Amino acid sequence: MSYIFRFNKSDKIINLVKTYPKVSYYFYSGSAYYNNQYNLSGAFTSSVLGVPSGYVSLYEQNVDRSGSLDFASVPTTADIRDPFGYAVQNDSSPTEFYEGSNPRYATFKVKDGTRINFKTVSTKQFNSIDQMGDVLSQDYPLSSSIQKYFYTGSSDKYLSASFDGSDNVLSSGSVTYLYALKNTLNYYSAVNPNYQVSSSARNLTASAVSDGAIDVGLVTIPSILYGDTIKKGSLDLKFYVTGTLVGQLKDENRDGNLIQTGPLGSTGSGSTAGIALYNEGFLILTGSWDLSAGTHTEDYIDIGVNVAPAWKYFAQTISSSAPTTHSSSYFLGYSGSHKIPTMTLFAHAGKGELNHSNNPTYLDKTSQIFLTSGSNGYQQNPDADIKNIVSSSYPDPTGSFEKTTYISKIGIYDKNKNLIGIAKVATPVKKTVERDFTFKIKLDI
Repeated sequence: MSYIFRFNKSDKIINLVKTYPKVSYYFYSGSAYYNNQYNLSGAFTSSVLGVPSGYVSLYEQNVDRSGSLDFASVPTTADIRDPFGYAVQNDSSPTEFYEGSNPRYATFKVKDGTRINFKTVSTKQFNSIDQMGDVLSQDYPLSSSIQKYFYTGSSDKYLSASFDGSDNVLSSGSVTYLYALKNTLNYYSAVNPNYQVSSSARNLTASAVSDGAIDVGLVTIPSILYGDTIKKGSLDLKFYVTGTLVGQLKDENRDGNLIQTGPLGSTGSGSTAGIALYNEGFLILTGSWDLSAGTHTEDYIDIGVNVAPAWKYFAQTISSSAPTTHSSSYFLGYSGSHKIPTMTLFAHAGKGELNHSNNPTYLDKTSQIFLTSGSNGYQQNPDADIKNIVSSSYPDPTGSFEKTTYISKIGIYDKNKNLIGIAKVATPVKKTVERDFTFKIKLDI
């Protein structure tokens, strides 16, 4: 028989575990290296995870797959329009809709009356699809990595829309990431004045030097790489030139200011070179002083002119507008913040409970064991002897009889008695009538 006990209110404890996973990035010669991981090649691809070096693959889907599913080749006949038709139509020619010898799998959604859609597909795109039954697809894997953007003082941070006499929009204009952060930066300026977008000394979003425009380097960190927020005081940025450390930034005061702390006595030591948006995952670097003290120059922003290393060029090697043959390398380290909801359950095995088993070894094989069965069920022999496993120093007689079982698994059920989890003990626990146990089970949600 099965034993099902209800967890009492005191048997359940729900809490929140906060962790601070460490992350490190190293940038060199156009490549990024995440937590010192190198790019592992597979049997079918040059990258097992299917992403470039320094990228994180969400859920690590399509491991070592080189091909792809060609949704553009969906049959047009009504009876096989939906993707489920692939399985039917490809029996004879399974590669008809596949590209490559080892195709990737993809997710898809069929346009129907529910109007359920992917987040990445706009309502306009969804409505523009020809008819019901057409397929929306998304290729895997989903990936992300740290990015670097550089804005010169004269860069257009924002282009306003133009209109004709009838208020018709002629050009929609554009908004950069930097300009989009304007309200967020000003919001934090109440805590730290360095967050102020526009001040007497600078204007982050201006495009004219007369308005205080300056060069700005923007490092974006996706949330998959830090969780809820970046832990204050954990940021560590290092700038290397030909392998020698020429500058180090830290947020030692935990107020968002990135202050140069090393090397000791270096140019700019003690100065603020940028600010950090911990919750949003952005580093805004404005430090423009020469970190090499006049000993090194490079074409950091690919303009054909060598310039001195500065914090605004940090991680410039991964920028889309930067050469990949730099003598400079960069390190970025921090700790994220991740909250894990946990549930602790206490399962009790009281005295006189859980001392019967349906395991065939529970009964003595020497006794007559039979059962009767019919259309309404079956019945075991109620007089079958239970095997006595009590140890004794003598072969005969054995020790006094005692009902004994071994607890090896604990099943967890929901309120509808559906099995939702199984907890296993390392070694089966001997349970006698006189013994009671309490098992502590911890679940990460």
